Amino acid sequence: MKRNSEQILTEWLVISCQMGDVVAIQKLLKIWYPKLLRYAFRQIGDRQKSEDAVQNTLEIMSLKLGKLTDCAAFPKWIYNILHHKCVDIIRQNQRQNNIENSYQEFVESENESLLHSKNEDSVCFDEMVKHLPNEIYQLVHLYYLEDLSVAEIHHILDIPIGTVKSRLYQARNLIRTNLTGDGNE
Repeated sequence: MKRNSEQILTEWLVISCQMGDVVAIQKLLKIWYPKLLRYAFRQIGDRQKSEDAVQNTLEIMSLKLGKLTDCAAFPKWIYNILHHKCVDIIRQNQRQNNIENSYQEFVESENESLLHSKNEDSVCFDEMVKHLPNEIYQLVHLYYLEDLSVAEIHHILDIPIGTVKSRLYQARNLIRTNLTGDGNE
């Protein structure tokens, strides 16, 4: 196999890095960082995530470069690490997208079902209570929609229990009148 000057330089830099030469590491990165970034970007399609994949690859390289026995295998070795890091990021993105899509579908289906049920229920409820005075509407809302007890409403609105009961009675009568149309409009 014919080797070019860049391959020979890479092998020499790898050997120098393994011997602890800091300048050799900088030169090796100057040659390989753009190549790795270009490869990662083609795989991932996102600049920031590609940089993350390359950064993770370089971290592994710095930890395990001393164990590389064949310096000519550096390109294959480094691209293998980068490939696995890209796959990890792609899988993470897919999981995140699946979670986001599932959540979005859930929210949309819940909103749609709530909209349908609220539209049907709200129209009826809104029609029944639209003419109630505000202080009576509060009680009706808390008692019937929020399912609070008379005692709880008493504490929330700070009015006597007897007043809560009488206003609920009054509300029922007003709603009945509104529904049957017996009242004056």
